[in-house]
Amino acid sequence: MMTSREVEQAATTIFEQYVQSGNSHKQLLNIMQAERIKFRDVLSINSAFVGVLTYGNNGQCYVMVNQGIDNPGRRNFTIAHELGHYFLKHQLQSNSFYCCDDKITEEAQTADRIEHEANHFASCFLMPEQKIKSAFLSILANSRKAKIKDFLHVKNNYTFSIWCSIRESLMKRYGVSEAALRYRLKELELAQFSFSQ
Repeated sequence: MMTSREVEQAATTIFEQYVQSGNSHKQLLNIMQAERIKFRDVLSINSAFVGVLTYGNNGQCYVMVNQGIDNPGRRNFTIAHELGHYFLKHQLQSNSFYCCDDKITEEAQTADRIEHEANHFASCFLMPEQKIKSAFLSILANSRKAKIKDFLHVKNNYTFSIWCSIRESLMKRYGVSEAALRYRLKELELAQFSFSQ
């Protein structure tokens, strides 16, 4: 079992190895190519299926993602999650990790230790601490509405409009969903969310 810090360090190492400039979500396919992992979009009749890391009989590694995922941020997170299994060298059960939407959660909440590690890897890889912290604090500091410049508590008031402007910018920059972004900001103690949707 790995600690959160060990998983984050592994994600940082892979980021530094493969992401020379820009952000990691734009390098996912290049990373798989460099690691000789074949990527497949698959049409699944099982709507709960999101992704799988598997090995063929010839030892070829595959990452397969349900092409029915229509949220690009969710799709990127799924690919990064499967790469988490690969880079963290998780022991495959029955030659594959078949991941359903209750296992790949952008909020990293799952009782399964291995799935939790892969979720944490994806979060750290797509949103490295120093990069996301710097970007968030920069946007917050430049917000005329924000009264506090190093933490945002989003409620159903003026802070929600601040969040909306920050959210759009960071989701686009890091190629993640709102759920993944919110989780990472909470984890890094940069934001708290207590609004009803």
